[in-house]
Amino acid sequence: MEKRREKGRVPENLYHRKMTYQISADYIKRLYRDSFADLREAGNTIFITVAIFLACIAVGLAHPSWSDSTLSSMKSLAKHLSGKSIYVIVLTIFFKNTLSTAISVLSGPFLGIIPVSGAIINGLLLGSTLSYVKRINETYAVLYLFPHGLFEFPAMFMAWGLGLWQGIWSLQKHPDHSFKERRNKALKVLLIIILPLLLIAAIMEGTSIYIKMK
Repeated sequence: MEKRREKGRVPENLYHRKMTYQISADYIKRLYRDSFADLREAGNTIFITVAIFLACIAVGLAHPSWSDSTLSSMKSLAKHLSGKSIYVIVLTIFFKNTLSTAISVLSGPFLGIIPVSGAIINGLLLGSTLSYVKRINETYAVLYLFPHGLFEFPAMFMAWGLGLWQGIWSLQKHPDHSFKERRNKALKVLLIIILPLLLIAAIMEGTSIYIKMK
């Protein structure tokens, strides 16, 4: 009798184990809905970093020599990736961009200095790169941004904006929530929205680079 009971318990235990690790569709929907709501809260700071980025693109186009050192580091990275497999290229791009965005989000307590600096540097760099590419081929200058830029740029904008959003918390007289709550919201958006976008962008950019190297 005891053996029969034990046999009867096995399927029940397996059932409960599956239920424990199963994430329902409703939970995922709620997670994304909350993340987009958090982004709306940080909307103003995201727009500010986008404006800074666009302004610095214009400066980079007018003064491309300002980013010569950064461009040379990008060329060295391209040489390093030359001859590598597509998996190495994609992972290198993904981890590089992930580190950059994570630093922007996590450095929020420092008054948003690092996220804003990221928007400035990347804007200058992109402007300088477009200025260089435009001399060769205007069509290629536009294609340089697509298709991976459709995913990478929004991810960067969100990371910079979330970092600045945390940074200005101490400057607000009556913030809607504590800094810890704001930090948790920023981290949730990083994991749920930003990282998947960066992964898609890395796959597209890495595949493009791999094909050009062939």
